[in-house]
Amino acid sequence: MAGLLMFGKGLPIRDRFDNLRMDYIDKSHLIGEQRYSDRLTYDGRWENNLYNFVRMVLPKLTIDLPRPFRMEGVIRKDDTLQHKAVREAVTNMIIHADLMLNGILRIEKYDDRIVLTNPGLLKLPIEQIYQGGESKARNQRMQNMFRMIGYGENLGSGFPLILNAWNEKHWIRPELVEQPELMQVKLTLYFENDPVNDPINDPIKLTDRQNMILQMFDEDKTLSRERLCEKTGLSDATIKREIAYLRRVGKLMRIGSKKTGSWLVNNN
Repeated sequence: MAGLLMFGKGLPIRDRFDNLRMDYIDKSHLIGEQRYSDRLTYDGRWENNLYNFVRMVLPKLTIDLPRPFRMEGVIRKDDTLQHKAVREAVTNMIIHADLMLNGILRIEKYDDRIVLTNPGLLKLPIEQIYQGGESKARNQRMQNMFRMIGYGENLGSGFPLILNAWNEKHWIRPELVEQPELMQVKLTLYFENDPVNDPINDPIKLTDRQNMILQMFDEDKTLSRERLCEKTGLSDATIKREIAYLRRVGKLMRIGSKKTGSWLVNNN
């Protein structure tokens, strides 16, 4: 059944799963009286299996996400944490859905958000999911298939990956809602800044550890990450994460190359 849904022909899938539909509708960038700008539904133009649905929808969902210009050698790398989070959200929508219920795997795109809806209810309380609780996928064979075809890079990292990606951009926290009366779950991913946590509107509040790191870079502008780990007793992973945050909020800048450059601390 998992193989049929993932890679089968549309007609056999609809014969076996006449209770289930896949639907993508784009309501962003509308002009005048347009109801939608793009639609992917059962119109005879594509083979209606889950692999094709995900393969065709993901580029549509991520095309408007910010893509910084970053090179690794001669290859451009523009896959951001937010792109990975959207992939995680779409694949999770499928692997946690109850595909035996009457329902729709629906994805709606708006100018300020993406809304993903799937049939079935949550296995864990919502509060536990926000805290990082991870339950087994309802459709584990599909989970393995996604992993084998390259869409499962982040499967298993769960909801925290999505929360971290949105927090990095200071966007409004993703909203996960269980609707028992409709036997479905809805996830909304907003693209708008959270006015509470937006660093542009609020002063940046650094931790004591972050202030200590800034002070050390201010005192020794050529301080290496390895030496910083020795002086602070912190792990390399923690130091990398703190430096990345300090650079992102404008408190720390790297002048010159990795080997011969120096650090510049913004004390304003």
